[in-house]
Amino acid sequence: MFKAKVFVTTIAIGVSFFVLPGIASANAHYTVNQGDTLWKISKMYGTTVENIMSLNNLGSDMIHSGQELLIGTDASCTVQAKPTTGSSSLNQANPVEAVSRSSDRIEEILNYSYSFIGVPYVAAGGSPRGFDCSGYTKYIFAHFNIDLPHTAADQYNIGKVIPANEAKPGDLVAFKTGSYISHIGIYLGGNKFISATSSKGVAVASVYGPYWQDHLLGFARIIPS
Repeated sequence: MFKAKVFVTTIAIGVSFFVLPGIASANAHYTVNQGDTLWKISKMYGTTVENIMSLNNLGSDMIHSGQELLIGTDASCTVQAKPTTGSSSLNQANPVEAVSRSSDRIEEILNYSYSFIGVPYVAAGGSPRGFDCSGYTKYIFAHFNIDLPHTAADQYNIGKVIPANEAKPGDLVAFKTGSYISHIGIYLGGNKFISATSSKGVAVASVYGPYWQDHLLGFARIIPS
């Protein structure tokens, strides 16, 4: 009897090695809980916000409790969660020259920026209790030891102005009212950007959407290629 039990256990363990990879490669579904964000869910599954949005055909980052999300297969979830790291060698006086623009660093910045979606707008705000547009960008980049001034105009002017067809995720995108730089955000790629807006708080919008297209000034790079 003892030998039979050992034999059965051995078979069960052996089968598990073949079955588990099949389970891991199957599509994963997640039911959104209250307080969840796409950034939080992406970290749980070792994927990215962009992957989840693409798999679920999401036009924005807004999700609601009870919503079913497709997380994806091994093939689509190839980007693993990475710890946030800062650069101790940053030259605080000139962030343009001191920060490496690796794909990992840009991904970390964008994922961190998503985590504040829905935070309300507060004039001159610079914390998760409330942001204005430049307070938000300053706060995000400060988390990665990139020191920006706290005005939209100064943030845009401290970077290298680039044409729209060369804009990359992690660049700043600025908007103007008349000749005055009135708004700034972080470019996400795909003509999308994230910023602290007076109407929706921190939110994602299209650079060429209503209102924004008519007020677009341009893009500035603060992290060199």
